[in-house]
Amino acid sequence: MLLKPDDHDRIERAVAAAEATTRGEIVCAVTDEAGTYAEVPLAWAATGALLLPLVALAVARAAGHFDYALGGWSAAHVAAMHAAVLTALTGYALLQCMLFASIFVLVSLAPVRRALTPPSLKRTRVRERALEQFFARGLDKTREHTGVLIFVSLKDRRAEVVADSGINAKVGAAAWDKAIEDLLAGVKAGDPGSGFVAAIALCGRLLAEHFPAGSENPNELPNALIETPPT
Repeated sequence: MLLKPDDHDRIERAVAAAEATTRGEIVCAVTDEAGTYAEVPLAWAATGALLLPLVALAVARAAGHFDYALGGWSAAHVAAMHAAVLTALTGYALLQCMLFASIFVLVSLAPVRRALTPPSLKRTRVRERALEQFFARGLDKTREHTGVLIFVSLKDRRAEVVADSGINAKVGAAAWDKAIEDLLAGVKAGDPGSGFVAAIALCGRLLAEHFPAGSENPNELPNALIETPPT
């Protein structure tokens, strides 16, 4: 379980309280990490294996290790040079293989991979997972298209609020930024439960402003926090 049982209870109660004031629907979802980012170790390993030997060659050349006297060459000299070239190429290939394997193993360590994953990739992956959950949980099927998903990836330390067309027509995307800020503040403080509660309250106020509760206010979607595994 990613969040404590007490946090689950607090979030469910906060959703119920917010939805009591609005015809909108709020669903909360959390994942440990938005993806496995398997491409990150591969990319770093390939880049390192290609570039580091070239850097080493450039340094060696700058140091004068490849300066050769010209003239007076014999067949023996040429044969020796061919053998040296073959040895160098073999060593170069082996060095690339060793570098690739070493860097791949190093970057595959979760803390290293997280540190070396580009922020743009994390942002894209979290957004993709949020949209996936939005449609998988039926938030696009509410009666007035007022569904709002609050989604966070804990180890990516990124969050998304995805709102359906009914509420987005009245509230701009920037209006949800404060909810994301409140949620991430809780995550970074080691208290994601409180972050969710603050974000839920803000989203509830925005929904209530434009879609206040009426005589009929059915609960169309579950209030419980959804925990999803990485993909």
